[in-house]
Amino acid sequence: MTTGFFATRILVVALLGATPVFAADVLSLTAVQKKNLGIVTVVAATQSASSALTYTARVTLPPASVHVAAAAGAGLVTRLHVQAGDTVKRGAPLVTLSMPGLAEAQNALTQARLRAQLAASNAARDEKLFGEGLIAESRLRAARSEAQSAHANLVAAQTALSMMGTGKVTGSSITLTAPIAGVVTESVAEPGQRVDAGMALVKVADLSDLALEIPLSTAQARQVAVGQTVSVAGSRAGGRIIALLPQLNAAQSVLARASLSDPQKLLRPGQSVQAAIAGSQATQSLSVPAAALVWQNAQPHVFVETAQGFRPTPVQLLRQNASEAEVGGLAAGSRVAVKGVAALKAQWLGE
Repeated sequence: MTTGFFATRILVVALLGATPVFAADVLSLTAVQKKNLGIVTVVAATQSASSALTYTARVTLPPASVHVAAAAGAGLVTRLHVQAGDTVKRGAPLVTLSMPGLAEAQNALTQARLRAQLAASNAARDEKLFGEGLIAESRLRAARSEAQSAHANLVAAQTALSMMGTGKVTGSSITLTAPIAGVVTESVAEPGQRVDAGMALVKVADLSDLALEIPLSTAQARQVAVGQTVSVAGSRAGGRIIALLPQLNAAQSVLARASLSDPQKLLRPGQSVQAAIAGSQATQSLSVPAAALVWQNAQPHVFVETAQGFRPTPVQLLRQNASEAEVGGLAAGSRVAVKGVAALKAQWLGE
């Protein structure tokens, strides 16, 4: 044992003015001894287990709420209609691109549409003539084949044009439009910039559909389950736990993900908030400060104040955050030590 250990042991014994007790049932203390050890007690608060414990969380955007306007082919940005932070309606212009192949694709589609219409008309006419016995069946089959071929060319031309991009087309320019109503969260395009096919230019998000990421310790994660309700302090926003990630993140935390509805529209992606997770237990429990807990052989205890002194009392830990613990196995109205706990533990275990 070290010198510091003996010094601490002697100090506690001196303050108590008594012979050390090993795993005692009750630690008898006078009022003076209690004051000298700095022991402070509070009453364990009665609550239903559906009450919430609060954790620090981050507001995020679920992937399904983000839509991207991207260049479908190589082109030149000629106009940017929006910037980050703008609110847009569905179909609102986002960015205009000049694409050299666009006019040719439009012309090919027009020609294919005219040929398809003519072939369909000829086939319909020959169907009538064949029914009247005025033409041979071979001519009817040729007309049908021509109509089918023209329709296939029309579909190919439509596909080729759609691959150039979805939006309002004028000559060799196309204006990409907002696929949903929402807020522009990112715009990477600039007028005069050349872009390649598939390059994301503008992101639009539906901010009415948010999510929460709540980092939990592994012990806290065992006390949280999918389906528990979540509320955000200072707002009417709320939702439910939808997933607990199976792996730890870089901070060695378990991420709990929750859906989030924000009717007041007060929250923003990336914002740090206090999220309260309601319990799922149906029984009554007591709330004590987390500082009241002490551990012996993986069993949590609290020091309950009695007329004879302080009694080490085992409890069932239901849930815990950084400042508060919800426990069972404790009588309602119990006063528990929240300061001077280390000194009580040392006296209890004879350390």
